[in-house]
Amino acid sequence: MFKFGGKLNKNIESLVNFLPKNGNVLDLGCGLGANSFFLSEKGFNVTCVDKDENAIYNIKKKFPNIKAVKSDIVNFDYQKDKYELVLILNVLHFFNFQQAKQIIDNTIISLKKGGLIYLQVFSTNDPAFKKTNKNLLTEEKNTFFKKETNSFMHFFEKEELVKIFSQCDILEVEEFFKKDNHPPQGEHEHYLIRMLVRK
Repeated sequence: MFKFGGKLNKNIESLVNFLPKNGNVLDLGCGLGANSFFLSEKGFNVTCVDKDENAIYNIKKKFPNIKAVKSDIVNFDYQKDKYELVLILNVLHFFNFQQAKQIIDNTIISLKKGGLIYLQVFSTNDPAFKKTNKNLLTEEKNTFFKKETNSFMHFFEKEELVKIFSQCDILEVEEFFKKDNHPPQGEHEHYLIRMLVRK
């Protein structure tokens, strides 16, 4: 089975320059942990969270200095004013909107003043949004539920994200196109929204 998080998100390399040395970083939905590995090697105190038991086991084994936590990110124990950076990359669209908003609200609480959130989600312009059976739509706008996998999929609009982060400084928000290639889809395309936010 294919697992995400095996490649470093290139934008994180530039984020390092805006963080204090030895700062605290939270990587939500870390997958295989490439972003966590990079930041740990740069001297940051990294906590990474994923519900995949094998992924967390392997991170602990390879990088024992990373605090790897097996947890659903909705139920993770968010601590107030703890982190200089929180990563929420390619994971929020696997929740319904209310859960995603709860995760974002908890993340904002867990940030220190001046801390950053780097977020990336599927846009409503993503091809999968048009292909997904509209009979699976829930009462929430742009949220689908698949009974066979007991899973949600929410596609975001820039305006709703800007509204959620209205109490923060939005440093960057852009929608962009990306080619991807992984099982089971093979070659495919995504439209994503990327945000960089400061508390």
